[in-house]
Amino acid sequence: MNKTTLTFIAFIACPILGLVTAVMGLVMIFTDNVLMGVIFLVVLTQVFIFGGLWALMKRRSLTGDPGGQ
Repeated sequence: MNKTTLTFIAFIACPILGLVTAVMGLVMIFTDNVLMGVIFLVVLTQVFIFGGLWALMKRRSLTGDPGGQ
């Protein structure tokens, strides 16, 4: 993966997908589908959070920039 792809994953794709899954989890909980809502909140949202952090760390290691710029 190159720097541009990792930047897109870390700063755009994973945060948006994490937000969407968190909202969907809350909607599922409010519409009495509690089990699937909790799975969305606990599992899927965390997957996108850790995916974004992984991409950020990988990008930093490729660029050698500790600040992430």
